[in-house]
Amino acid sequence: MKKNPLFSLLLLASLIAFTGCHKETSDIKTKIRKAELGTVQYTVRQIIRNSDETWQILGDKKVLFSVKATLKAGIDLDKMTDDDIIVHGKDITVILPKAELLAVNIRPRDIRVAYSKVSMLRKDYTQQEYDQITRAGELAIKTDNNLKSSILAEAQSSAKEFFELLLRSNGFNNIEIRFK
Repeated sequence: MKKNPLFSLLLLASLIAFTGCHKETSDIKTKIRKAELGTVQYTVRQIIRNSDETWQILGDKKVLFSVKATLKAGIDLDKMTDDDIIVHGKDITVILPKAELLAVNIRPRDIRVAYSKVSMLRKDYTQQEYDQITRAGELAIKTDNNLKSSILAEAQSSAKEFFELLLRSNGFNNIEIRFK
Protein backbone atom coordinates (compact mmCIF):
# COMPACT_ATOMS: atom_id res chain seq x y z
CA MET A 1 0.00 0.00 0.00
CA LYS A 2 1.37 3.41 -0.86
CA LYS A 3 0.07 6.92 -0.44
CA ASN A 4 -0.05 9.21 -3.45
CA PRO A 5 1.90 12.47 -2.79
CA LEU A 6 -0.27 14.22 -5.38
CA PHE A 7 -3.06 14.55 -2.81
CA SER A 8 -0.78 16.41 -0.41
CA LEU A 9 -0.05 18.90 -3.16
CA LEU A 10 -3.76 19.20 -4.02
CA LEU A 11 -4.60 19.85 -0.37
CA LEU A 12 -1.91 22.52 -0.18
CA ALA A 13 -3.20 24.16 -3.37
CA SER A 14 -6.75 24.12 -1.99
CA LEU A 15 -5.54 25.66 1.26
CA ILE A 16 -3.82 28.47 -0.63
CA ALA A 17 -6.92 29.05 -2.76
CA PHE A 18 -9.12 29.33 0.36
CA THR A 19 -6.73 31.67 2.16
CA GLY A 20 -8.17 34.75 0.49
CA CYS A 21 -11.73 33.97 1.67
CA HIS A 22 -13.71 36.39 3.78
CA LYS A 23 -14.34 35.45 7.39
CA GLU A 24 -18.06 36.14 7.28
CA THR A 25 -20.17 33.23 8.49
CA SER A 26 -22.13 32.71 5.27
CA ASP A 27 -18.95 32.81 3.17
CA ILE A 28 -17.24 30.25 5.40
CA LYS A 29 -20.26 27.93 5.29
CA THR A 30 -20.43 28.22 1.51
CA LYS A 31 -16.70 27.59 1.07
CA ILE A 32 -16.65 24.57 3.39
CA ARG A 33 -19.60 22.80 1.80
CA LYS A 34 -18.00 21.93 -1.54
CA ALA A 35 -18.70 18.56 -3.17
CA GLU A 36 -15.96 16.09 -2.15
CA LEU A 37 -12.71 16.46 -0.30
CA GLY A 38 -10.39 13.62 -1.27
CA THR A 39 -7.77 13.41 1.48
CA VAL A 40 -5.94 10.15 0.79
CA GLN A 41 -5.26 7.94 -2.18
CA TYR A 42 -3.79 4.47 -1.97
CA THR A 43 -2.58 2.08 -4.60
CA VAL A 44 -3.02 -1.54 -3.56
CA ARG A 45 -2.27 -4.88 -5.14
CA GLN A 46 -4.39 -7.95 -4.61
CA ILE A 47 -3.53 -11.48 -5.65
CA ILE A 48 -6.53 -13.48 -6.79
CA ARG A 49 -6.26 -17.21 -7.12
CA ASN A 50 -8.57 -19.73 -8.64
CA SER A 51 -8.27 -23.48 -8.73
CA ASP A 52 -10.80 -25.62 -10.53
CA GLU A 53 -10.57 -28.96 -8.79
CA THR A 54 -13.77 -30.34 -10.24
CA TRP A 55 -11.92 -32.67 -12.57
CA GLN A 56 -8.88 -33.46 -10.43
CA ILE A 57 -8.45 -36.86 -12.10
CA LEU A 58 -7.76 -35.13 -15.43
CA GLY A 59 -5.24 -32.66 -13.99
CA ASP A 60 -4.87 -29.15 -12.63
CA LYS A 61 -6.49 -25.94 -13.76
CA LYS A 62 -5.14 -23.01 -11.75
CA VAL A 63 -4.62 -19.30 -12.27
CA LEU A 64 -3.23 -16.37 -10.26
CA PHE A 65 -4.08 -12.76 -11.09
CA SER A 66 -2.38 -9.61 -9.88
CA VAL A 67 -4.86 -6.73 -9.57
CA LYS A 68 -3.74 -3.15 -8.94
CA ALA A 69 -6.40 -0.76 -7.63
CA THR A 70 -6.42 2.92 -6.75
CA LEU A 71 -8.63 3.82 -3.79
CA LYS A 72 -9.55 7.41 -3.02
CA ALA A 73 -11.08 8.25 0.35
CA GLY A 74 -12.28 11.46 1.89
CA ILE A 75 -15.28 13.45 3.02
CA ASP A 76 -18.47 14.03 1.04
CA LEU A 77 -19.13 17.63 2.03
CA ASP A 78 -22.52 17.64 0.26
CA LYS A 79 -23.82 15.70 3.27
CA MET A 80 -23.25 18.72 5.52
CA THR A 81 -25.94 21.17 6.52
CA ASP A 82 -25.64 24.76 7.73
CA ASP A 83 -26.18 23.45 11.27
CA ASP A 84 -22.91 21.49 10.99
CA ILE A 85 -20.92 24.74 10.99
CA ILE A 86 -21.23 26.84 14.15
CA VAL A 87 -19.45 30.20 14.25
CA HIS A 88 -19.14 32.47 17.31
CA GLY A 89 -16.82 35.36 16.50
CA LYS A 90 -13.37 33.80 16.04
CA ASP A 91 -14.51 30.39 17.35
CA ILE A 92 -15.80 27.74 14.97
CA THR A 93 -17.07 24.17 15.28
CA VAL A 94 -17.31 22.03 12.16
CA ILE A 95 -19.09 18.67 12.25
CA LEU A 96 -18.00 16.65 9.25
CA PRO A 97 -19.54 13.48 7.82
CA LYS A 98 -17.50 10.34 8.39
CA ALA A 99 -14.89 9.54 5.76
CA GLU A 100 -15.88 7.14 3.01
CA LEU A 101 -14.40 5.53 -0.06
CA LEU A 102 -15.06 8.03 -2.83
CA ALA A 103 -13.66 5.98 -5.70
CA VAL A 104 -12.17 2.59 -6.43
CA ASN A 105 -10.47 2.48 -9.81
CA ILE A 106 -9.22 -0.71 -11.40
CA ARG A 107 -8.09 -0.28 -14.98
CA PRO A 108 -8.20 -3.34 -17.25
CA ARG A 109 -4.48 -2.99 -17.97
CA ASP A 110 -3.82 -3.32 -14.20
CA ILE A 111 -5.20 -6.86 -14.15
CA ARG A 112 -2.53 -9.36 -15.11
CA VAL A 113 -2.26 -13.11 -15.16
CA ALA A 114 0.70 -13.87 -12.88
CA TYR A 115 0.54 -17.66 -13.17
CA SER A 116 -1.53 -20.14 -15.08
CA LYS A 117 -1.37 -23.92 -15.16
CA VAL A 118 -3.77 -26.01 -17.18
CA SER A 119 -3.11 -29.71 -17.67
CA MET A 120 -3.19 -31.14 -21.17
CA LEU A 121 -6.46 -32.93 -20.60
CA ARG A 122 -8.24 -29.76 -19.42
CA LYS A 123 -9.61 -26.80 -21.36
CA ASP A 124 -7.96 -23.44 -20.78
CA TYR A 125 -9.84 -20.71 -18.92
CA THR A 126 -12.35 -18.87 -21.08
CA GLN A 127 -12.56 -15.08 -21.15
CA GLN A 128 -15.83 -15.33 -19.20
CA GLU A 129 -14.10 -17.34 -16.47
CA TYR A 130 -11.25 -14.79 -16.35
CA ASP A 131 -13.77 -11.94 -16.09
CA GLN A 132 -15.67 -13.70 -13.30
CA ILE A 133 -12.48 -14.31 -11.31
CA THR A 134 -11.27 -10.70 -11.69
CA ARG A 135 -14.70 -9.35 -10.62
CA ALA A 136 -14.38 -11.45 -7.47
CA GLY A 137 -10.96 -9.88 -6.89
CA GLU A 138 -12.35 -6.37 -7.37
CA LEU A 139 -15.08 -7.14 -4.86
CA ALA A 140 -12.49 -8.49 -2.40
CA ILE A 141 -10.58 -5.19 -2.59
CA LYS A 142 -13.74 -3.08 -2.14
CA THR A 143 -14.95 -5.12 0.84
CA ASP A 144 -11.64 -5.64 2.68
CA ASN A 145 -12.61 -4.23 6.09
CA ASN A 146 -9.04 -3.97 7.42
CA LEU A 147 -7.95 -2.03 4.36
CA LYS A 148 -11.03 0.20 4.43
CA SER A 149 -10.78 1.00 8.13
CA SER A 150 -7.12 2.06 7.92
CA ILE A 151 -7.74 4.18 4.82
CA LEU A 152 -10.85 5.82 6.32
CA ALA A 153 -9.06 6.57 9.61
CA GLU A 154 -6.27 8.29 7.71
CA ALA A 155 -8.78 10.15 5.54
CA GLN A 156 -10.52 11.55 8.64
CA SER A 157 -7.22 12.53 10.21
CA SER A 158 -6.13 14.31 7.01
CA ALA A 159 -9.51 16.05 6.67
CA LYS A 160 -9.31 17.29 10.26
CA GLU A 161 -5.79 18.62 9.71
CA PHE A 162 -6.84 20.25 6.42
CA PHE A 163 -9.82 22.04 7.99
CA GLU A 164 -7.80 23.20 11.00
CA LEU A 165 -5.21 24.77 8.68
CA LEU A 166 -7.89 26.23 6.41
CA LEU A 167 -9.85 27.80 9.26
CA ARG A 168 -6.77 29.05 11.09
CA SER A 169 -5.61 30.78 7.89
CA ASN A 170 -9.04 32.43 7.73
CA GLY A 171 -8.60 34.02 11.17
CA PHE A 172 -10.32 31.54 13.46
CA ASN A 173 -8.57 30.95 16.78
CA ASN A 174 -10.58 28.27 18.59
CA ILE A 175 -11.31 25.49 16.09
CA GLU A 176 -13.14 22.27 16.85
CA ILE A 177 -13.50 19.59 14.19
CA ARG A 178 -15.77 16.62 14.93
CA PHE A 179 -17.22 13.79 12.89
CA LYS A 180 -20.83 12.63 12.82
